Amino acid sequence: MSWTNRLKALAIISLSTIISFFIVEYSYRYIMYEGSDSKSDYKNRTMLFEAGDNFQNFDGYYKYFPNQEIRSTTLYSREEPKSIDDLEIAYDYIIRTNNFGLVMKRDVIPNEQAIFVIGDSFTEGQGVSPWFYELEDTYDANGTQIINLGILGTGPKQWENLSSSTIQQLGLDVIATVVNIIPEDMPRSVRTFKERELNCLHDTSCDYVFGFQGYNFVSKESGDDIKRSVLDTINNASNIRSSLGNIKKFLKKSRVILDLYSFLKNKSTLVADNEEAILSLREAVSGNFYVNVVSQQQINSSNYANNNTAKRLIDFLDENQIKYKWCDIPVGGFHKIDGHPNAKGYKILRECTRNALNKLETTIR
Repeated sequence: MSWTNRLKALAIISLSTIISFFIVEYSYRYIMYEGSDSKSDYKNRTMLFEAGDNFQNFDGYYKYFPNQEIRSTTLYSREEPKSIDDLEIAYDYIIRTNNFGLVMKRDVIPNEQAIFVIGDSFTEGQGVSPWFYELEDTYDANGTQIINLGILGTGPKQWENLSSSTIQQLGLDVIATVVNIIPEDMPRSVRTFKERELNCLHDTSCDYVFGFQGYNFVSKESGDDIKRSVLDTINNASNIRSSLGNIKKFLKKSRVILDLYSFLKNKSTLVADNEEAILSLREAVSGNFYVNVVSQQQINSSNYANNNTAKRLIDFLDENQIKYKWCDIPVGGFHKIDGHPNAKGYKILRECTRNALNKLETTIR
């Protein structure tokens, strides 16, 4: 075969590959995903936090600044929003932190006994007034303080880092731990905020759109006013976006690439590291340890075997004889355009946590 014919054949193969990729991508986006998701029109999430002292980084974890009252509003927008009708506010609430930057009403008392409640945004209570506040008021721990180590966007390895650091800094005697985990936590890596994110969060110096954003809320500002501000930010960024940028954006949002990346990530050390972290958290309290496997909108106790990540989590808990129970939240217990529970769903999680604490009490005594 001549070089000319070889080049032609290579060009045909390359073109066929590109066309096939876009066909598969279209199928993923508009048939497999969008057709089954009622919130599919709202593709981009913007999470606004009161600018100033909100988040801070530490070695291997992040948390809030202590003694803060932080307003947080999350919006979803359509792919190419033209007006405020293309944006929806999913929730708007206040986060109050204690003397250690945790989402609690009560301050942590150093050098005392404690029980940890650990988890991600579900445990923090993202989306409504955090459910842990009421648990603090109503749970009798016989003089032992219960401490909320729930932080949004985190997984088990990051929980271990936060837990170890908290014990070391405060000299706590942690006698038991409850972990609230969703299957999605297992492939999560340890992350902290990038400098540009902190700049955006702290003083609204934002050079990006969507994601975590600092925002100067105005007391009489309406929801529509907030939408207009976010819409302006999105449109201003769109006006300077190049064609190359659009291609890069498309590839970054590719469902095919995302699934391939998730597959490779699950096969890497991430899940294994998080499994080791769970074992370490159990060992730290001499087995006084209980796990609530919390359902998500599409994953629960009746269908988890259809999800590889969820099945691996349950198999891991069974193989290591870790005490656990599913905490099933019904479909009506979630926000309509967001994957987090609403007040009804968080009430269920609060009671699941209370039941876990009661079970641990029998092993502690």
